[in-house]
Amino acid sequence: MSYQVIARKWRPQRFEDVIGQEHITRILRNAVKQGRVGHAYLFSGPRGVGKTTTARLLAKALNCAKGPTPDPCNVCDHCRAIAAGAEVDVIEIDAASNRGIDEIRALRENVKFAPVNARYKLYIIDEVHMLTREAFNALLKTLEEPPPHALFVLATTDPDKLPDTIISRCQQLNFHRVPTESTAALLEHIAKEEGYQLDTEAALLIARSASGAIRDAESSLEQLFAYGEKRITLEQARQVLGKVGIDTLTGLTRNIFDADAAAVMATVAEITDTGVDPRLLAEELLGLWRDLFLHSLGKEAQELAVLPPLETEGLPDEETTWLAALAHLRRTLTELKLTRQPRLVLELSLVELSQLPRLMPVAELAKKLSMAESATPSRWKQVKKNSPLAEKSNSSSGVNSETRWSELLKVVNHENPNLAAYAREASEARLDGNLLHLRYSAQNEYHYEQMHKMENFRELEKIAGRFYDREITIDTTQESLPDSNAAKKRQPPPRKSNTGGQGALDVLSDSGRETVEQVAEFFDASVETVKEQP
Repeated sequence: MSYQVIARKWRPQRFEDVIGQEHITRILRNAVKQGRVGHAYLFSGPRGVGKTTTARLLAKALNCAKGPTPDPCNVCDHCRAIAAGAEVDVIEIDAASNRGIDEIRALRENVKFAPVNARYKLYIIDEVHMLTREAFNALLKTLEEPPPHALFVLATTDPDKLPDTIISRCQQLNFHRVPTESTAALLEHIAKEEGYQLDTEAALLIARSASGAIRDAESSLEQLFAYGEKRITLEQARQVLGKVGIDTLTGLTRNIFDADAAAVMATVAEITDTGVDPRLLAEELLGLWRDLFLHSLGKEAQELAVLPPLETEGLPDEETTWLAALAHLRRTLTELKLTRQPRLVLELSLVELSQLPRLMPVAELAKKLSMAESATPSRWKQVKKNSPLAEKSNSSSGVNSETRWSELLKVVNHENPNLAAYAREASEARLDGNLLHLRYSAQNEYHYEQMHKMENFRELEKIAGRFYDREITIDTTQESLPDSNAAKKRQPPPRKSNTGGQGALDVLSDSGRETVEQVAEFFDASVETVKEQP
């Protein structure tokens, strides 16, 4: 069969022809020019990005009749033989099928012999990570000290599986995925040379579907050549590659965020009925939503988008919404890999997402909470006007100016972030003389319990004392649930008691006793201990 596939026909024949790997070709060209070629290289990177091709180019540069030279002539016998894969001194080994110790022993025996025709004998071991542990051990000594006429190039897509002893004996060069724009430009050039007209949008679609692998992109282009049209359009590329149009994906996204479950089901059915795999549809949606998420982050992030400029009118612009949607779709992709009914799973997942309530941005939530707090009267304002506590309550509800609560929290957070987290959940904080009142809602049971622990209690008192420049006593209170008539209150562990029980008030003056009794009556409480105020 005389026909040669595009991937082989258009294989780069010079270092300059390798696209997307300029950092690799520069190192190798300079190494050849300066006579600093290493005895062993490790080429690692994704499939189809030029690892084996670059290894052949290195063989050409070393064995060219005009070389060693970074610019092989491609016309001498050695260059033509290497390009055709017929050079006996350039040995390519597939480690996936020659992975045992016997094959490596044979290599060790053959490497001793001088080259037959060329200047250097070059061993290219592809997918080297597939070798067995015994084979790696057998290769160590030869790889570290090969004969002067021998070089090794190890290529792998999974360098993490290689032993450190192998990696340390090689110069590792990491190949990158080829940028989408570079791949698309190459495809348009190939199509033009082959007598086809490839639309730019179609070239970009092929390049994106290849995920940075040139070989995959060239194989897809060859399928489009076989489609039978001299002009290849975006629509034809979508049909051949099984891709979903951006307009269709955007319409499905709008249906989801419009909470139109019927339209979601209809669109998914329409897409899958054309032969699109539900898993592929989910991946396409994930890519689109990623770009929409970047769009919501601002102009700088928009430059990272893969897809062309999108029409975002009618779509959410809050990053929190897109983050939630992306997380939901990621979980769906995991389920799709395990199910035998991918269409059903995808339909139910997207309908479920369409019915979920939208997340509220943090700024908007804070604004609404602030409005709610200002509109809700504090229970501390409900003290009887005749009570001695009323005058203080009217001026001390919430956080009074003397408390400087936010400033205190910053100091606490600097010294003990966990303690600051417990204190920050207090719904009210007020300072009365040397007494700092912290009040927790009924729902904050956990933070209230943590704050009431002895070690947390004492540490907050110490920090507050340094902050206010006087000794501070902490008083914590928790509101009860709606069905309770009295507030749940806990006093801090006592420091020193003058007296207790029924005679606890005996140490107070008449006016002090009256005040305490009124407070106790208001809270429906009894006095257990009177502490000496420092």
